[in-house]
Amino acid sequence: MKTKKKKLKTLLKSAKQHLDTLEPSDIQKQQFKAKYLQFEGYQDVFITIEALINVSILATQGDVYAPPRIKNHGSDIRKTLELAQKLLPFEEGAFLDEVNAQINQENKA
Repeated sequence: MKTKKKKLKTLLKSAKQHLDTLEPSDIQKQQFKAKYLQFEGYQDVFITIEALINVSILATQGDVYAPPRIKNHGSDIRKTLELAQKLLPFEEGAFLDEVNAQINQENKA
């Protein structure tokens, strides 16, 4: 029993260190928000949303030069990829690897 409590304590400590990409929402229960998303202001938020939409339009049309209303192809693609990069939960991945190793070790015992 002591061994299981020690493992649980280790797991909880690791969770506190690694599970930090999402934090509870102040507005809605059982909802989370991405902690690392930061914007310079409302205009930056709108530009980023527009970039996401534009990249989606470009991807569905197959020709990046076709839509005349999308003026900054490269910038939109860059902003979209930067946003996706910020959403990658590497810390959580490290935690999940540690949990997986502990589960595998427990299963061998």
